[in-house]
Amino acid sequence: MTVIFKDLDIEALIEKIISYPMLEKLLKIVKSNRVLVRLASICLVGLIALSISVVSTGITFGFEVEYGGKKIATVASASVYNNAKNIVVDNVNSDNAEEALSAPKFNLILTLSDKLDKADEVADFIIENTGDIVYSSALVINGETMAHIEKTSLNELLQSRLTAFYVEGAENTSSFVDDVEIIDGYYLKDDIDDVSVVTDTVNSLQVKTVATVTTDSAVPFSTQKVNTDTQVLGYYKVTTAGKNGVQRKIEEIETVNGETVSSAVVSDEVVTEPVTQVITIGTAPVRIEATESAGVSSAGFICPLPKGRFRVSAYFGDGRGHKAIDLSADRGTAIFAAAGGTVIYSGYDGDYGYCVVLDHGNGIKTRYAHASALCVNVGQIVSQGDMIAAVGSTGQSTGNHLHFEVIINGNRVNPAPYIGL
Repeated sequence: MTVIFKDLDIEALIEKIISYPMLEKLLKIVKSNRVLVRLASICLVGLIALSISVVSTGITFGFEVEYGGKKIATVASASVYNNAKNIVVDNVNSDNAEEALSAPKFNLILTLSDKLDKADEVADFIIENTGDIVYSSALVINGETMAHIEKTSLNELLQSRLTAFYVEGAENTSSFVDDVEIIDGYYLKDDIDDVSVVTDTVNSLQVKTVATVTTDSAVPFSTQKVNTDTQVLGYYKVTTAGKNGVQRKIEEIETVNGETVSSAVVSDEVVTEPVTQVITIGTAPVRIEATESAGVSSAGFICPLPKGRFRVSAYFGDGRGHKAIDLSADRGTAIFAAAGGTVIYSGYDGDYGYCVVLDHGNGIKTRYAHASALCVNVGQIVSQGDMIAAVGSTGQSTGNHLHFEVIINGNRVNPAPYIGL
């Protein structure tokens, strides 16, 4: 039996069937016939028994609701479905919500009373089976609904807009200048906007960004030189390593769509103090006897570095026109005068770096280059074995060593024979 609620009033039909005039006629017929009286009694007892059975087991009449070609619910009466329909219309954010609903059909059935669906349940079934109703979000700007779109897509677009003006490397917070609200709910599919349209709307929003920028800069360490007479001239050692401090500046910058509207320094202070570098320099005079050097050569020269404290790293010539001998040694190693003479140069000399030139008379000179420290002054007279400088790597140098030259009448000659190497 297929019916539509608006065309069928079940209660009225039952009232007509058991109306008083009809019941009165039925009783007259039964009374005029004893057989019928007995039959009626039996039927009445059976009807009563059936009624008791039906009531006790919860069996009742209901209507199976067919919606959009699917059986979606079972209701007790027309009012249940009508209430469900009203719930749907009230919850769909559209003036045309009722037009989107399909016309239902109902099948009268026997069912259990606890299987009957309530109006709010039927409303959910109607929404789930109406293709024109979708759950999405409305974008409301300053109280005006501007667009409808699926919730996840809208959240992604808004988040992308909020982060578009972040300052790299800073702590950023952003908010919309306009009053932006998202209202989730049920909407008609025809009201949903294309993503490109919503994107344009979102990208028109003004965004205020507050960026907290932290900048660290170095506070250079200072150097302190400490003299000690417990170490000889030329002794040079960093006894406390210097370390730069840290100056931290925190600035707060406010922008609207990337344009700066204000900025303020929150703090600017030294968060780590620099560590002073301490250099200890020897001041005790040095003089060695010839026997402590590599020995006196036939030319009367001694080796300018202490015995066992160096190695030859480059000979005279060596295929590159090298006009000296290089003696590799630790930085700060004492450099001695190969022979007595007068200091005619003591200072920095281009590729030679810090160097000393001694004049020994008779057209003989010696040069000591790439020093880390100088211990004599121009015009000073030194004796053989006096410390005149300390090994280093200044000027055009690739490592700590002494560049030693012997100059005869203005020509640089091989120093090796002069110092017994």
